[in-house]
Amino acid sequence: MRTASIFCLLVLLSCSKPKEEAQQLSFSDQNFTTESCVGEDCATVKINWPVASESEVGDKINAAVLNRLMAYFRQDTVFDGMEAAAQDFVKSYEDFKKDFPDAPGAWAIEINVNKSYESDSLICLKFSEYEFMGGAHPNSSVNYMTFSKSNGFHLIEDQFILDKEKLLGLTKQAFRQYHDVKEGVSLEEDDRFFLPEEGFFLPNAVGYEGDSLKLTYIPYEIGPYVMGYTELGFSLKELDGIVKK
Repeated sequence: MRTASIFCLLVLLSCSKPKEEAQQLSFSDQNFTTESCVGEDCATVKINWPVASESEVGDKINAAVLNRLMAYFRQDTVFDGMEAAAQDFVKSYEDFKKDFPDAPGAWAIEINVNKSYESDSLICLKFSEYEFMGGAHPNSSVNYMTFSKSNGFHLIEDQFILDKEKLLGLTKQAFRQYHDVKEGVSLEEDDRFFLPEEGFFLPNAVGYEGDSLKLTYIPYEIGPYVMGYTELGFSLKELDGIVKK
């Protein structure tokens, strides 16, 4: 009887493996575009992002991504979906043109999201955004969202960085090399950079791409607009024990 029970247990365990594989996440591309023109100038919204297959984990990821996308429009407003957020942007442009009909230029928000990394435990999405609402120049940004594949939770920095002090040290060294900071000169003494009293810091954009961890400082984050992006990266092999994989 005991042998039969063990046999049945083994059969049940072997049958459960295909079920686990069937629950693996897949993604499909979603596109949203809208435009409104006043004369020759237009307000345009273009967004491309991956949508996870329907499941408890996938639904959590999709909800978090949508919330992030809509925050690009207005962080102080809760929108009932992408259409509402885009229409609010377009209406703001139309109202602006009514008040200032001779103001030149078009408005635009363009966001592209792609899956930049996937392991047995993590999924990372990269957000690339371009925005212009008048002014001297457009603005752009890069950011990441890292998710746990086991529960779909969005992981904040401290939840996937295991040794922040070591990563900060490596990043500071790479930053100095990238900007050719002279030996013996501290970053605080180099007047090209914007540093708080606490000193050097990790950027907001920290995420996985391929077999690397990318750290990107966007314009105005640590230097003036003319400095552009500071894009740093380390192979995940270099960061063994420093970040999750």
